[in-house]
Amino acid sequence: MATSKKVQKRIGLAGSLFALAFWAFAASAAPQQVDLKLVLAVDVSPSINDEELRVEREGTASAFLDPNVVEAIQNGALGKIAVTMLDFSSREFNKVVIGWRIIDNSASAAAFARTVRALPRTPGRRTSISSALELGTLLLESSEKDITAMRRVIDVSGDGPNNNGNSMTETHDKTIAQGIVVNGLPVMDDNANGYYPDLDKYYAACVAGGRGSFVIVVHNYKDFGVAMRRKLILEISQSETPIKRAKNDSSRAGLMKVVAAPQIAHPSVPQVLRPGPNEFSDNCDFAGGFFGGFQPF
Repeated sequence: MATSKKVQKRIGLAGSLFALAFWAFAASAAPQQVDLKLVLAVDVSPSINDEELRVEREGTASAFLDPNVVEAIQNGALGKIAVTMLDFSSREFNKVVIGWRIIDNSASAAAFARTVRALPRTPGRRTSISSALELGTLLLESSEKDITAMRRVIDVSGDGPNNNGNSMTETHDKTIAQGIVVNGLPVMDDNANGYYPDLDKYYAACVAGGRGSFVIVVHNYKDFGVAMRRKLILEISQSETPIKRAKNDSSRAGLMKVVAAPQIAHPSVPQVLRPGPNEFSDNCDFAGGFFGGFQPF
């Protein structure tokens, strides 16, 4: 009888250990859940010179270091987001430069910012926004076994329209149909290496789309960090409350500066547009490499 009880005890212990091992394996195999999966798609076509790209990289890094961005992340239902970054130009040069990173506090945000700052330039030709959406969609879909989120977003920043790759209209519509939101940061600096005067309208009609999507217009490269910060807060929190609170705190601390009249053309608070049809809606693909006489995109 005593021997039988010992055997039963050992069987029970073995069963418990097996159950613990099974649940540990199941937990490790289960995908990590986050509030948002975000793809940052960065235009590195020849119209963006090295200094302009450096300003963009620095602006992106500084945005992730902003306490209001970190607070917006931590105020989410799960308190964390997943971010990846790709450089795009024409399809054959597109490259994932940062794999998926989980950001849930200031330390992980700072680590991501350091990686962004250290990125070398990816070579490229032309501007294929359509291939950026295709690669961004692939990144979102292929990572589902490891990371899941209720919201999936591709953010496109660039200084020119689509002039390479598959149809922009078809790719855009296919992306949106998969429940992916596309937001845009068109750069329209008329003193920059490349400038397309109606790029805000093009992004509103041809690039951005999906529920709650928006376009934030950058009129000067020096404002890229401010625009990226605002974009991240809007994407993460789906609200401008943290932005307004940050402005109020700065005002009370005496940190807000009056902008002189000659500087109004390049406002420090980037313009936010909602996507919608306009004169570009039926012409989202551009053949050739020159626009308005400036360098090819």
